[in-house]
Amino acid sequence: MRYGLREGLKDPGRMIDFVLGSDAVLHIKRYITAVFIAGLLIFGFGAVIGMGTQEWAGNFVLFYGLEYDLQRFYFFLGKLVQGLLYVSIVLFLPAVFYWLMGKEVRFKQALALSLFPVIILLLEQLSYIVLMAWQGIDWYSSPFSWGVIGQLFIDQAWLVYFLGAISLFKFWVVYWQFMILRSITTLKWWAAFLIILGLNILFWTATAALEWLPFYQYLFL
Repeated sequence: MRYGLREGLKDPGRMIDFVLGSDAVLHIKRYITAVFIAGLLIFGFGAVIGMGTQEWAGNFVLFYGLEYDLQRFYFFLGKLVQGLLYVSIVLFLPAVFYWLMGKEVRFKQALALSLFPVIILLLEQLSYIVLMAWQGIDWYSSPFSWGVIGQLFIDQAWLVYFLGAISLFKFWVVYWQFMILRSITTLKWWAAFLIILGLNILFWTATAALEWLPFYQYLFL
């Protein structure tokens, strides 16, 4: 078996055992570079088609000519920075966690394992772009998430965003992270599951809060 993203997504258990038991797997710089480039492309293209500008549109029309172009350009740069930060957070924070939890896990091994959930999350971001370009559907209304059902019964915006952050892709990530934690520690399965679920709930909560807070109002004061 060799280290590869396709192989890992197809058979997580075998890939985790391979990474933890092999020293030849540590050539991952190109994969790390690739996920950062993918993050830039996905978030950058999202900015080009107008993702995230729904609340800003009324303010953009107040600008004309060069000032309008500058505002759009700053928004584009902001989305690129967001892409870099997003990939950095979902790659390095879990890797540090695995490195600290697993006594015999080297940091490069932890990074190698963390790459697979990052790919899943970037696929989710790509699905948001497809849904926005195809049907004009916001990310929290994705058919892959609980946001659609939540909007039928809930009026509170933050709860809708929170449910929208819980998707099939996120369940896939939770499964991957659970498998990793079980492989690098001696924790009981339920303890590993509760730890992973708790950390992901914090991530979903932060995602909902960032969407709910009206940052655009502060930018145009």
